[in-house]
Amino acid sequence: MLYEICGIEYKRYSRSIDCILLQVPSIDQVKTKDDFLLIEMKTTASKKVTELPYGVFFGFTENEETLFKSHDNYRLCFVHTGLKEYCFLTFDEYEQMIQRKRIQYQINFHSKG
Repeated sequence: MLYEICGIEYKRYSRSIDCILLQVPSIDQVKTKDDFLLIEMKTTASKKVTELPYGVFFGFTENEETLFKSHDNYRLCFVHTGLKEYCFLTFDEYEQMIQRKRIQYQINFHSKG
């Protein structure tokens, strides 16, 4: 239902959202995309990170970034397990924080036989 409200193709993007944060008291009250946030979570325990999101290193798929860029109710959430803190970023904040960005391929070989 939430994917439909946002016009998101579920089959393609089902693994690009980790959780939903409701902005209304219950799921039954969701009527528009403004009633919830789509959240992609990234965790770190790095001792080099003393204030979120500064200095965080993480992986991000093309699908995750596509949704982030195209949906203003999508948020990137960083959780620091050692500091027990978290922060949300909008797409504009994310873009301003980028120091270096590179593409990495994920390769899967087929099974034998």
